[in-house]
Amino acid sequence: MIDNIGFIGLGKMGMPMAKNLLNSGYNVFGSDVNESAINEFQSLGGTSGKFLDWLHNVQTIILMLPSSKIVNQVIDEIIDHYASDQHSHQDHLVIIDMSSSYPDETRKNFIKLEKKNIEFLDAPVSGGVKKAVSATLTIMIGGKVETFTKCKRLLGSIGSNLFHVGPIGSGHLIKAVNNYLSATHLLASCEAVQLLQNFEVEPETAIHVFNQSTGRSSSTEYKFPSFILTESFDSGFSLELLRKDLEMAKQLFLHAGAMTNLPQIVFDRFDNASHTLDQDADHTEIYQFVSSYLLKRGKSNEKDSETICSSSNSSISF
Repeated sequence: MIDNIGFIGLGKMGMPMAKNLLNSGYNVFGSDVNESAINEFQSLGGTSGKFLDWLHNVQTIILMLPSSKIVNQVIDEIIDHYASDQHSHQDHLVIIDMSSSYPDETRKNFIKLEKKNIEFLDAPVSGGVKKAVSATLTIMIGGKVETFTKCKRLLGSIGSNLFHVGPIGSGHLIKAVNNYLSATHLLASCEAVQLLQNFEVEPETAIHVFNQSTGRSSSTEYKFPSFILTESFDSGFSLELLRKDLEMAKQLFLHAGAMTNLPQIVFDRFDNASHTLDQDADHTEIYQFVSSYLLKRGKSNEKDSETICSSSNSSISF
């Protein structure tokens, strides 16, 4: 029997993920606010429509949405329109939130859904558009082991590295921390490369040395060669989305009472970059923002440093 899957959020990541589900033999119903995305999805063989129209035709719904706020709205609508008696001949409905949502909101949604006999997993992904296309994403799953086991084949059609990391909310928690680490690596690498360039070391040379040494990271091994050194800045992951993830990570450290100001410093850099660069800037364009402050000198630099770091008391001046 072909499983019916609902997919809400057919963006840069969601579209290739939904395509891989179609290629794996699933019957996929898709929804998105973007009409061109709907047209593309239909051309791939998917069935489109407002999700409330196909809600009772699916066994599983995947959410790939830009914020917790939107995830909460969609889940509330599902709860309002879901009638368990229409699913009496099927397994319970399962919702999988693959967005980068706030863990606390995820736990609240789990409680609401459990009251309606709707199963829930948080399963954010890492790997970017390239791995979404190749179905080799890393997926970090939080929730009941039984629900994860039920969905393992489906998730395996989207990613090649599946990790059940703990109870509900754990997936979103580790994803936020992962993106914080990724952003920190990227920022440090951008500053290091531009510092060395000031001493007439070519960026390509610096990156090559780092990648053969202990300073290497996914930023030096992948992002620099693919998007920064080529000046394409087209990774497919926006600066604004990374800023949102960093704000989430900053709050997690803050609420835990962690004695560190590094999450605040990293957030401030990306937050100021998001206000300085174009609204739709790629996150790899942080390299260009770094060049605006790193090696400026004198009074003009003091003024620029104040502007760049105005959102935080934990600023850094150069």
